[in-house]
Amino acid sequence: MKIKILFVIAFSCSAMFANLANAKTQNNKLADIKINNQQDNDNREELHSVDLEKLYKDAENYYKLAKVWQKLKCEPKSGFICTKHECKRKDISAHIILDKKNKTVSRCENENCETFVAQFEQTGSFVNIQSKGPIGSLIRILGDSRYKEITTVGLDAYIANGNCTIYNEENN
Repeated sequence: MKIKILFVIAFSCSAMFANLANAKTQNNKLADIKINNQQDNDNREELHSVDLEKLYKDAENYYKLAKVWQKLKCEPKSGFICTKHECKRKDISAHIILDKKNKTVSRCENENCETFVAQFEQTGSFVNIQSKGPIGSLIRILGDSRYKEITTVGLDAYIANGNCTIYNEENN
């Protein structure tokens, strides 16, 4: 009887080890298939080296431009109105005038401008502007050219992207 029990236990163990070995072989085959499929379907863009010297020069140039401008006129190229549920593209007719010296932001539609006091702070190549008052605006400018504006009215947000130019009273 003891021999039969030992034989059953030995048979069960050998069957269990055989199943484990078979499962391991199947897992290895699946892993090989996944690796081969990933290599065959890899349509990612090839990585290229980065010209760090050019990158550094560009950053230094943007830093200098951000430091020297005193007044900019920024005109949006695209805009969105975002509510709780969605963001819809919106045509924009208003531009903004940013005045570092007087620390103001003016939002102008045609010739009518509304002016707000604002904080201006340069962080590297960027100037960050936050308006004070009933309409909350955050504006970020790269050097003296591109900008993004996020303005909140209630809980809705107005987002604009565009370009800035040096503002001269006589020319604008």
